[in-house]
Amino acid sequence: MNMAPVDEFIQSLQYEWMQRVVISAVLIGIISSIIGVFIILRGMIFLGEAIAHSAFAGAALAILLGYNDPIMFILVFGIVTAVGVNYINEKNLMNDDVIIGISFTSFMALAILFIGMMKTYSSNIQSILFGRILLITRRNYELLMLFTIIISITILGMKKELYFISFNEELAKASGINVTRINYIFMILIALAIDVSITAIGALLVFAMLITPAAAAFQWTYKLNKMLLLAITFGVISSFGGLFLSFVYDLPSGEIGRAHV
Repeated sequence: MNMAPVDEFIQSLQYEWMQRVVISAVLIGIISSIIGVFIILRGMIFLGEAIAHSAFAGAALAILLGYNDPIMFILVFGIVTAVGVNYINEKNLMNDDVIIGISFTSFMALAILFIGMMKTYSSNIQSILFGRILLITRRNYELLMLFTIIISITILGMKKELYFISFNEELAKASGINVTRINYIFMILIALAIDVSITAIGALLVFAMLITPAAAAFQWTYKLNKMLLLAITFGVISSFGGLFLSFVYDLPSGEIGRAHV
């Protein structure tokens, strides 16, 4: 490997915006992996994709209404979807896969409708799909830091209960665990992790970041703490490694731009 691009990458870290980009990539790797482990254990693989598409619909609506920063719309749509899916699941109205499938297609159709209603083309739509981590705003960066702390502390604080529920929900209820409350909290945390990451890495990649590191860790161990540690390691390596390789080989790191300064 030519060492010049590597040296340039190291030198670029003196810039505040590049520090923000690198830290954001690491934080996304952490929260995606922590959440992803329990998504894998609970067999909720495509839930993340459904929430990501609802967030995309929220972003499309924000852009249609003329908002430059769609993060609040993204958060509202994502959380409402997560809570709605869990409510229907709690009431046993239909199978989980059916709920997720309906949510996935409905919000994708809604996003297409909002895009079709736009009078002019907006590059922000493509950015939400494919991400633009090099242009992450300070506001989104601060939200990402805040939610990483909240999500990490909350998940690690109730990991035993989540682990128990993942394998036997009925027995967890019989043991006195408030399964309903924990399920709602977990679903909201999934939405927050996806919504705060989507503007940086896009609706398509966020699903991969949720599933792949956790799935890789699951192949190595069945012990929860080790699985979490491995997933976080894989997630951080993937997110930081992708950013680093895009810089070294002058490849796009998302919808817009390359990583050179």
